Amino acid sequence: VKARLLARSGRATMTVQDERPPYRYVMVEGPVTVEPAHAGDGYDLRDVAVRYLGAEAGNAYADELDGTYDAVTARLRPERWTTVDYGKEGA
Repeated sequence: VKARLLARSGRATMTVQDERPPYRYVMVEGPVTVEPAHAGDGYDLRDVAVRYLGAEAGNAYADELDGTYDAVTARLRPERWTTVDYGKEGA
């Protein structure tokens, strides 16, 4: 669903934040393209699953999907950057 919505809108926003005080974030906005992922793109479902779920749950998750999902690559071309760092003086 997310890939279809990105492709349809042609634009995206991505935010990376640190939720520990003092709060900081960076946000980037711009046009996005979506295409099928190809071997060699650098994405490995198992590696990502293990990183976020731990070894046991991540491997179980990857084994359950075992090629039954359609991976895509979304590329965002930054047009606008916003940064906030509440740890800096005067912020």
